[in-house]
Order: sequence, then structure tokens, then C-alpha cells
Amino acid sequence: MRWPRQIASAAAVTAVLAGPPIVLTYTVGWPLPTHPTQEHLRQWLSDPLTEDTLIAGLVLLAWMLWLLIAALTLRTAVTRAAATIRRLRRLPLPTPMQATATGMAGAAALWAPTTTTATTTDAPPAPTPTSTGEHPHPQQAADAGVDVPGAWIPADTAHQIAAAGTLVWLRRRRLYRPPPPGQRRDDSDLTALPPTVTAVQAALADTPPTPATPLRIPTGGIGLTGPAATDAARGILLTTLLRTLRDTTQSTTIVTSRTDLHTLLGPQTLPLHDLPGLTVTDTPADAITTITHPPHPGLAHPTLLTHAPTDPDTAARLATALTHTPGVLIGTWTHGPNWHITPDGHTERGTGGGRTRLCVLTATAARDLLAVLTPTPPTPPAVAAPRQRPPAPTPPPEASPPKLFTLRVLGNPTLWVADKPVTIRRTAGLQVLVALAVHPDGTTTHDLATTIWPGLAGHTVARRLYTTLSDLRKDITTAGYPHPIAHTDDRYHLDHHHTDVDLWRLNAAIDHASTTVANHAPAHQAVIDLYTGDIAVNHTWPWLDLIREKTRRHVIDAHTTLATSAPDPHTRLHHLQNALRLDPYNEHLHHQAANTLATLGRHHDADALLTRYQQRLTDAGITPPHPAVRR
Repeated sequence: MRWPRQIASAAAVTAVLAGPPIVLTYTVGWPLPTHPTQEHLRQWLSDPLTEDTLIAGLVLLAWMLWLLIAALTLRTAVTRAAATIRRLRRLPLPTPMQATATGMAGAAALWAPTTTTATTTDAPPAPTPTSTGEHPHPQQAADAGVDVPGAWIPADTAHQIAAAGTLVWLRRRRLYRPPPPGQRRDDSDLTALPPTVTAVQAALADTPPTPATPLRIPTGGIGLTGPAATDAARGILLTTLLRTLRDTTQSTTIVTSRTDLHTLLGPQTLPLHDLPGLTVTDTPADAITTITHPPHPGLAHPTLLTHAPTDPDTAARLATALTHTPGVLIGTWTHGPNWHITPDGHTERGTGGGRTRLCVLTATAARDLLAVLTPTPPTPPAVAAPRQRPPAPTPPPEASPPKLFTLRVLGNPTLWVADKPVTIRRTAGLQVLVALAVHPDGTTTHDLATTIWPGLAGHTVARRLYTTLSDLRKDITTAGYPHPIAHTDDRYHLDHHHTDVDLWRLNAAIDHASTTVANHAPAHQAVIDLYTGDIAVNHTWPWLDLIREKTRRHVIDAHTTLATSAPDPHTRLHHLQNALRLDPYNEHLHHQAANTLATLGRHHDADALLTRYQQRLTDAGITPPHPAVRR
């Protein structure tokens, strides 16, 4: 809560302004005579260093120091008040949010539990984006947005990007096909999201979506000039496509050419031809023809994005085409208004316009963000493992003797010291523990810092990491216990001799199950039993998504292996239902379960299962290419 700090600040200012005069007045009074006379002056000239004059000098010096402190305090207060007034004037009036934006942003929470027993104590989240919950993100912008490398993104757009990144992982979960027993799993689709996307996700740190008024592009076209004109054009491209994705009922679309996209995004091409809301023509001239004569009703309200033509005849033709159509023209537009874009995205519009801030993206940042909007290619089938001499079987994990530290990262992360839970004050400290748990061999200082704070300067994240480790050490060693984190050869790692981690025992069971040739059922059941939930289930740290999915797939494979070897349909259905509880978005598992229900004669239940699955995908923002049917 802020009001206790505000009261304390007000009390401190009052004490500085009123305290010294009161103390001086009541202790020594005013040392000088009220009406100095000539006699007083002659006495001072004849004997200037008397006790009274020395006291008077010291008191006058104290009063002068107080006046200096009071002036500085008042100046600071006035500066802060003026800044607050300017910020309040810039705040937009709340407007109704696009309903589907909330749906996209909520996709990340569709599979998360509604309660938590975390032992982490954090301050309430600030109303602006933060990186870890207790540190304000150092690159926050004052205009309700976030700064990431190569981009400034409005807050509502940033939340849509984070939600789009979440949908990428949901689509990967939907398309995953567990391999048959004896075949190697293909995880080629499990790649980390682009750096700009993860930086946006980390900067938001669980802050709620922010409503904003969408940018209105005027008909007749506007020219973008200034040092960030091209960056702003990329921002308009991205925000328009996001608006189309979250509201498929609208017919607004961007019309541009391959030539313009090559200039905006560079030679690296993306599969943008199937992206909803984008129409790409071969040349800029073809783009003008497309907005003049739309080839289909879906282009009833296009927005043209191209470079301002320098040829007078082409410019005149374009001006006619834009009579009733919005257009964004990179460069000076001789037939309409121009917006001068500064490097940070601020724009000064023409006569009758105002000052606002646009999304600005470098070519690299734009490619990163557009990558999460492009259609996901289907997962290739599993590749059969070569039939060579099988590796030596891994011995089953043995129960280790009790250790001083017990770290649980499956489910809600908790650290226990001598059977007592430790309260971790900083969320970043909890991230450090989980990161070292998923990297048992340790990680370098740079990798650990940039994992938790992606997109920030190296010296900034290093300082944050040292502060976090110092506070974490205080949290753990207060009771006189040693520290579980060791630092060897510039690598941080958990002390294996004194630390027991549930994820390590699960990974040992996974290794044992993958090398077991005979009587594999107990080995796969051990994997299932040791998996007690997603890693750090209540936290949305973007660096964990890939590790979570790999671990989840191992457990799904254990379920499907047991289902394949089940002696009867009832047992098979039981294992498949357990797998569906683990991942309710997987398409293959749903079809396998529906087919098993049909085998048991429960056709109505099979159809109901697929209907519910179809609705779940729709609610999450995933529209399958065809209705769910049994295969």
C-alpha cells in the first residue's frame, strides 16, 4: 500500500520545515536585539568575540543551513507535484476493452490452478509492468508501455504479444503426437520463443491487461516522416494484425507488397501469406489496384501500407484510391497530412492534430514478434530409433538419505531446511532456485542473470543477480544453516551433497524408463508417480515454457506407453484419461480416447468428448483447421 509511505514522506517534510525553527526558538531564542542601537554597534566593534556574539553567529549559521535545506525540499516537492500533474494529464480515459483481448491474455491461465500455497512473500504488484514482481522494470516508459531491445510497445499491445506467445505453446501441445514404444520422440518443434517476445513477457510480470484506444488511421492517407518513420510503420503493421487476430469478425486488413515488406523486415522472409489480416501483393502498384478493386468481400475495409510514391502520376492515382480508404505511407505524402516520428515513437501531427506515441519496432524486433503470429507447421511424425545395440540400462533411482535442503519445484516451488519451510522474500530469488534445479550442472553468471531478466543491459542484470543472491543467502542462513548454492568456476549450482530436488529424481526415473527393455511398466509408472505438477506451476516465467513442455511430454509418453500395452480397452481408457488430465489440449490423446470409447460401445461419450475438446480450443483462441472427428 502506498498511503503509509506517503504519510511518512509528508511527516518527514513537515519535520524538516518546522522542526529546526521550533528547536532554535525554544532553546536559544533569537540572539540579536530586536532594535539594534548605536550603543550595541559600538560594543560589538570594541569587543566582537564575546560569548553572546559567538552564540549569535552559530545560531545564524544554523538558520542559514535550515533555509538551504527547506529550499531544496520545497523544490523537490514542487518538481514531483508538477510531474504528477503532467502524468495525470496524459492518462487516457478508460474505455471498454476489446472482449477478445482479454480472452487471449487469459489463455495463459486456462490450465493454472486457482489457489496457491506459495511461501514467497512479495509486495503487491505495481500498476506498471515489472520484471520479477518486486523490482520495477528499469525500462518502463511513462506512456503506458514497455521498452524492450529494439522496440517500444504500448501496454495493451504488449499483453496481446504475450498472449500470442502463450498460444504458440498451446498449439504445440495440441499437435504433439507421442511416439509408439521403441521409437524416438521428435522435439524439433520445441524451440524457445524469439528474444523480443520473451523480453515482453518478462517485462509484464503478471500485470493485468491495460485498455487503450486503438490508433485511428485517417482516410486519404498519412505520411510518416522523421528518424523513426519506418519503425512506426512496422509498429502499425503489428498492432493491426494483432487487432485482427483477436477480433476475427472485423474486416480490417493490411494491404502491402512484397517490396514494402522486404524493406520493412529485411531479406529474412516469414510465412506471412497465410496470416489473417494481411494481404500481400507482388508490387506496390498491385497494392493500389487491390484497395481500389477488392478481390473479395473480406477486403471491404483495407488499410494500405506502402512507401510514399515519388512519381507525380502514381501519387495522384494513389490519392484517388485513398479517397475513402486509410493509408500509411512511409515518407512525405504530398496529398495529405504528415506525422513526424521521433526515435522514441512520439509523433507531432499536422494542423489540428495532437501528440501521441506509436509502437516502434526495429526490423529484428518486428520479425521476432511476427514469428509468434504466423501459422504453426504441423509436427512431423516420430522418427524410428536406429536398431543398434541398446544402451546400458540406467539403474532405477534409489531413495537417498535425508538431506539438509529439500527443494520442490514440481507444483508450487518450496525450499525446506531441516524440515522447515523457508520464506523467500524475492520472486527473483525463487527463480534462481528453480533455474538451478532445472540445470543441475549449473549455469554461468551471465546465463543465469539474462535468463531471469531478458533484454536488459549486462551490468544491470549482474547487479540485480548479486543483490538477489545476497538476499537469498540472508533468507536461508538466518537460522545458522549453510547456503545450498555454490559458485565454482563462474558457475552457480546447487550443492548436490546437501540438497534433494524432486525434479532430479523425476529425471532419473525418466532416464531409467527410456533404457528399460523388459518389464517396463513399473519404470513408466514411477515417472507418473514422481510427476506432481508443472514446474513452478503458479509462475509465468517465459524461460520455463520449453522445459515444462519437455518434462510434460516425458510423462505423457509414460501414460501412452502403458495405454498401448494395456490388456483391455477399460485399462487403456484409464491411462488415456490420466494423460488427458495432464494435457487437455492434445489432439492425438483426444482421438485415441474417443476411439477407445467407441470400442467400448460408448459412442455418445466419444462424441461429447470431442465436442468439449473443440470448445476448449475455441475458448483458448485456437481455431482448429477442421472439426474434431474420430480418426
